[in-house]
Amino acid sequence: MADLNSSAVNSFIEAVKNGSDEASSAFARTFDTTITIQPGNGGEFLSDVLSPKITDKGLAMLLMCKEQGIAVLIPDSTGLIPAWCDHPDATGKSKLSTFAQEWGMNLVPEDFFPEDFQAAVIQNLMQGVEQAQPAWESAYLELTISKPDGNSATAYMIWPLTEPSQLLSEEKPKADESTMFTAPPTFNNDKPNLIGNGVPEFDPFAGQDFGTQNFSNFDGKHRSVDDLPGFSRSLLKVKIPVAAVLARAPKSIKTILELGVGSVIQFDKSCDDFLDIEVGQSVTIATAEAVKVGDKFGFRIHSILLPEERFRKVEVRREGEYRVKHESPQIIGKAPIKSLDKH
Repeated sequence: MADLNSSAVNSFIEAVKNGSDEASSAFARTFDTTITIQPGNGGEFLSDVLSPKITDKGLAMLLMCKEQGIAVLIPDSTGLIPAWCDHPDATGKSKLSTFAQEWGMNLVPEDFFPEDFQAAVIQNLMQGVEQAQPAWESAYLELTISKPDGNSATAYMIWPLTEPSQLLSEEKPKADESTMFTAPPTFNNDKPNLIGNGVPEFDPFAGQDFGTQNFSNFDGKHRSVDDLPGFSRSLLKVKIPVAAVLARAPKSIKTILELGVGSVIQFDKSCDDFLDIEVGQSVTIATAEAVKVGDKFGFRIHSILLPEERFRKVEVRREGEYRVKHESPQIIGKAPIKSLDKH
């Protein structure tokens, strides 16, 4: 595998040429504007040279390639970024994330295929790049964008970033004081837990009631992950499998054993129907249509189920209910017990 540095400029230029049509289509779907994309100048990244061109605000996309990042920057001065991108709702955030994913899959060489995608408007593109710390042999590539009015604009790709999570740090929300641990350190004076040289052990979860978080106002509409309690947001980093399912049909073991090359299995679903998108243990969350992204297979979300439609509430027994049902079991009969004492 090639190194993600200035030696990969030619690979990026070739990738942009091959994926420009798909990337232009993705832009049109997201922003309702028809454009064309061509690779421009590229080479070693020099902040002094690029800084005057990307000091204003704009849309920054972060494409993660293992531990390193690739930045795609579209300055606001290009006139291509609509106002709703400044403060997108849940649907807008999803559109930006999908847009970043499609550009990453089409404009980045296969050797550096991105694994994660983020996008947000930041107030100073150059500041974001500096915070993300470009590597010693970093590079850039200009993307020449032709607009509907006949004028052209320039976007930029910069790689690799050694601290990629800092690129969009300006858009990170401030911690919600209501979800932070505010309880002071508490110690058990009766039976202190001692560690090391007699230092009382501190319990960071002392005084916190994790069962009383208020979700009563959740209606499943236009909510973002920022509305979750602080301790719940860490769960969003857990990776779970995602499957696209066209159809299912129960078959007997005998039928399955008789399958061979050329066998046909019939389903009650058309091949043109939407796919079911499932996560985890076969939990359906959406329907989608199959699409081609470059030379890869993908799917485009058609409709999505709200969280309240995906899950059902678990019935909770009242305290003591289970024990009451099992106390004093009914004795059906007694078998005679013979004494083992010897007389």
